[in-house]
Amino acid sequence: MKESIKVAFASGSQDLIPGLVERMKAIRPELPLWVVSESPPPEGRWIRYHVGWSARENFALCRSKLRGKRIRFTAAIFQPRAPYGWMRAMAFCFSPWRFLVFNENLDHFRLHPRCAGAILRHLAWRARTFLRLQTNPGGTLYTCLWRVRHPSAMRRPMLYATARLVGGLIQLWKALAAARPLTRPGGPVLRGVSVVIPSRDGKGLLARLLPGLKRELAGTPAEIIVVDNGSGDGTADYLRGEHPEVLFEYSARPLAFAEAANRGLARAKHSHVCLLNNDMTLEEGFFAPLVEAFDRVPELFAATAQIFFPPGIRREETGKAVMPAPHADDFPLRCDEPLAGENLSYVLYGSGGCTLYDTCKLRQLGGLDTIYQPAYVEDLDVGFRAWRLGWPTVFVEGARVIHAHRATTARYYSQDTLERVLEVNYLRFLVRAISSPALFGKLWGEALGRLNRKAARIAPPPSAMAALREAMGAVWWLQRPSGAPAVNEPLVLALGSGDVAVFQGQRASGRAVVLVASPYLPYPLSHGGAVRIFNLMRRAARDYDQVLVALVDELAEPAPELLELCAEVVLVRRRGSHLRRASERPDEVDAFDAPAFHAAVRQTVRKWRPEVAQLEHTQMAQYAADCAPARTVLVEHDLTYELCEQLLALGEDWEERRQWKRWRRFERDAWGRVDRVVTMSEKDRRTVSGPRAVCLPNGVDLQRFHPWEREPDPARVLFIGSFAHLPNVLAMEFFLREAWPAVAARGGTLHIIAGARHAYYLEHHQDRAQIELTAPGIEVEDFVADVRPAYQRATVVIAPSVVSAGTNIKILEALAMGKAIVSTPAGINGLDLVSGEEVVVAQRGEAFSAAILDLLDHSEKRRAMERKARATAERDFDWETIAGHQRRLYESLRAMTA
Repeated sequence: MKESIKVAFASGSQDLIPGLVERMKAIRPELPLWVVSESPPPEGRWIRYHVGWSARENFALCRSKLRGKRIRFTAAIFQPRAPYGWMRAMAFCFSPWRFLVFNENLDHFRLHPRCAGAILRHLAWRARTFLRLQTNPGGTLYTCLWRVRHPSAMRRPMLYATARLVGGLIQLWKALAAARPLTRPGGPVLRGVSVVIPSRDGKGLLARLLPGLKRELAGTPAEIIVVDNGSGDGTADYLRGEHPEVLFEYSARPLAFAEAANRGLARAKHSHVCLLNNDMTLEEGFFAPLVEAFDRVPELFAATAQIFFPPGIRREETGKAVMPAPHADDFPLRCDEPLAGENLSYVLYGSGGCTLYDTCKLRQLGGLDTIYQPAYVEDLDVGFRAWRLGWPTVFVEGARVIHAHRATTARYYSQDTLERVLEVNYLRFLVRAISSPALFGKLWGEALGRLNRKAARIAPPPSAMAALREAMGAVWWLQRPSGAPAVNEPLVLALGSGDVAVFQGQRASGRAVVLVASPYLPYPLSHGGAVRIFNLMRRAARDYDQVLVALVDELAEPAPELLELCAEVVLVRRRGSHLRRASERPDEVDAFDAPAFHAAVRQTVRKWRPEVAQLEHTQMAQYAADCAPARTVLVEHDLTYELCEQLLALGEDWEERRQWKRWRRFERDAWGRVDRVVTMSEKDRRTVSGPRAVCLPNGVDLQRFHPWEREPDPARVLFIGSFAHLPNVLAMEFFLREAWPAVAARGGTLHIIAGARHAYYLEHHQDRAQIELTAPGIEVEDFVADVRPAYQRATVVIAPSVVSAGTNIKILEALAMGKAIVSTPAGINGLDLVSGEEVVVAQRGEAFSAAILDLLDHSEKRRAMERKARATAERDFDWETIAGHQRRLYESLRAMTA
């Protein structure tokens, strides 16, 4: 008999959903409630609605989830301007004659002829509400009529519309314009540092700066060039009297920062030029880390210092300049607080007040662009133009300055003027520096939209309207970019978005470099994949310089255990979202597709020139092209499409079948895009087939995992498996339903280590498995850093998997610990183990519980199995042996390159 249910379609704003759920619970309370919504509802069985999917796909998903149910009635919210038209249509299609309509006040009526009166009253109320909103302040009709009566109010929208039109013309020009060739700098340069200091009426600031600056330059081939901008405070006489060795460039009129910097650049004779504000104070050891950065980062354009402010003043600059994804009305550029241990991270540009540049590269770019008057954004412009040519800028943690912020500009310009300059110069940057028409159109539209919203405020900042007026003449700012782009411009912005952080590990030894790209940090050892990656990296560190590029949820300093194995660790923040894009790839592949990761991998390859790039897990195959020209290895921790096949065998599921089709296509295509495919078992190697496939099985650290002398706790059964992985949840559901009652009746204790946030994942997988963990005798833990004590206390370790792909590292750990194991065939998938010797294999629940009880009752039999387990681990699953096979794989790939 079909189960009767009611279904709420949450087709309104998030604040209405809890109220909708409460109202639906009160209507026919005996019926179970299902909720179709974007995000999890407070109660009820959840069906996710994917706004990135087509209506047909969402309808098919809901139909598959509701198959076999009798839908007594459905409901939807009809809220004006809420973008859920297709969701409401779906609600009606599932129950056209029992369809409830809720408004934004959560009043409702049934869509039925008998409710015609209520429907008419609702329509009349809706019409009155619409007219009231339109004719009151803030309504569209009211606004239009008000503007007709007040023509001056049309100025802002007209400015905005005109600026958008101008942007379209510029976009067309960019599509047709070709890049100018780069000019070559004339004259040789000597190894050393030229310091250029623009200064206007800054005698007092120079008196504070120069003694420390000369101290820092002592023993280094160097020169100091002060560019005086029409000072009237006796700067020239002071320098001639107190610092005669300082070179002096005088201008009778005040110069813009870019003009002054370019005058100093023209006189510089050394290989590196440092642009330094006169209101900076250098900390000891300032130049050495900046110069060292040029030795460590190939083709480096600029190294920028870390900026601090005097005590008690908010730190507005840090040196880590980024351009994140736009948020509300914030200015697009900001300075992030550097992370502990972060060094040589990539930034979009170096601060024009404390950055060391490659003199030749800066001259090739023509110096700073003098269109930026009187200051601001010229450093972003030159940094971005350098990035386009493949010349990076990095943040240097060890070079530190204290900045007396705006000690000069505030004397001559008001705060409103400086804000206007900043806004206008950012628009100039977009026109001058961005060559991609698509990227320019996107950034120009975002910038104008932000200015338009600010100008529409009740008390708008003057800078917003001023910038919109200036934007109308933006065509006069056009200039062909110099040099054909060597780096994709959107990837430059992704690299400088603040989502990438670089940490230095062990000093590179000059050996061959191996790049490891991973969807997570392989330490701590929180799951089998991390165990494998870390153990093989630990052993590969003896023979290779390793660089790790990994996705993380939050940027933070990596564990010392990783930094000890790597020359560099590059972390990329993965921007999580419940939105799934319309795509032909598996959802998990799209979820791990990050522009910042593409950019980080490409830049890491340019920097380190690895001979081998290893991609951990199938979804990382999408980054294979970014690793060129390195030879690529794809490590298939499991064959995902085979796992999907096994899940489908348990029961038909529309979404699982959809993913299976996509995984099968993506995974097989991925095998052809890499040089080698590493599998965990010979069974998987045969599936991949061909000369590209290599089996490097999982292993175990035999020194870390070894038998314990003490007796285990009586009748204690251990299961280890993160509930983030659906097969582990299915395994526990099978065990608790089919085998645990018999073991519990004999006084058994079940210890489950379910991984971090196991309660969340139980709820997430509730449509596939229902588990109750509160019964007597069951102990549940989240993530455990060291699982060895749990193994030591266990009498029997279980692996009741019903589906499996790859091989189970927890089985190998149990073997090495010398533990008796009871497993299903899926639990030892890909492992050549003999039932009755190293492990007992049982397919059904009754046999599974009988095997556990037999081992509990017969200690001698159990001990014999434990000794055999340890011997098998020593013979077949030592990480040292597997690492040797991996080394031979790397050498064969290096030979292909040679």
